[in-house]
Amino acid sequence: MKALLITILLFTAAILVYDRFITPAGKRFVFENPPLDLPERESGHVHTTPVPRPPSHLHSSSPAPTNGGFVPPQIEPLESLTKNWTVFPPATFPRQIKLSKPVQLRMAGGSSTLPAGATAFAVGAQANVLIIAPTQTALARGQAFVHDTDMPAQVRESYERWKKGRVEMALAAWRKRQSTEGAPAAMPHAVDATGAPKRNADGSYDLLLASMKSGQVTDIKSGKIQRWGAPQARTIDNQPTWAVSVFYETMAFCGPLDTEAQAHVRDGRVVRWIYPGSGEPVP
Repeated sequence: MKALLITILLFTAAILVYDRFITPAGKRFVFENPPLDLPERESGHVHTTPVPRPPSHLHSSSPAPTNGGFVPPQIEPLESLTKNWTVFPPATFPRQIKLSKPVQLRMAGGSSTLPAGATAFAVGAQANVLIIAPTQTALARGQAFVHDTDMPAQVRESYERWKKGRVEMALAAWRKRQSTEGAPAAMPHAVDATGAPKRNADGSYDLLLASMKSGQVTDIKSGKIQRWGAPQARTIDNQPTWAVSVFYETMAFCGPLDTEAQAHVRDGRVVRWIYPGSGEPVP
């Protein structure tokens, strides 16, 4: 029995020696623990691998200032604007698209199929399902998921152009404001005794038109204004202020879009333009 135990011990020791010194790394059974990565020392300095830091934009909810103080406008991601491709402004349709999967069309006299690769028209949408027609005037209708067409690629291309244009427009407006001295000049003759801007016969306001002409706001074009709101007395910045809404057509990521801007009037001048829904400045 004692001889058997000694034999087992010798056999085990032989296996351990073979595993430690002869077996290639990666195939060992016992001595496979990797060596510790100790920092190398050279000339008294410790060299370590730097820990990568997350991109700075992940920690900031607003764009970083550029060009000596200009802050680009905050623009929602496309997925947020479309609510993950389930909501599209009316200006999106009709739109010519290309199908990546066959679509069955139904009509009063029967049905037909548009093959994958065919072009068709998206004439509307229900959530993430597009209503498909072979032409803009055809009565036949079919359905296709948004991502079974090239519509996302089309809309994304339009969105990128629109986003770039919004930043450029905001930068141009900022530069124009910086080139003038202080706030726009007051126009006492353009307001009444209460400080509200005087309204013209066509509903417009000379004070607001002068602000637009001076470049205080660039997104609102006089030819695109649909109607002017009435002055509303407000308290803004703890000061009495007149808020005047302007309803106009602007260019959105998918095409023309009706929107509202609001001018804040105080002491005979327009102190700012904002979007009333978000409070963000109008470029």
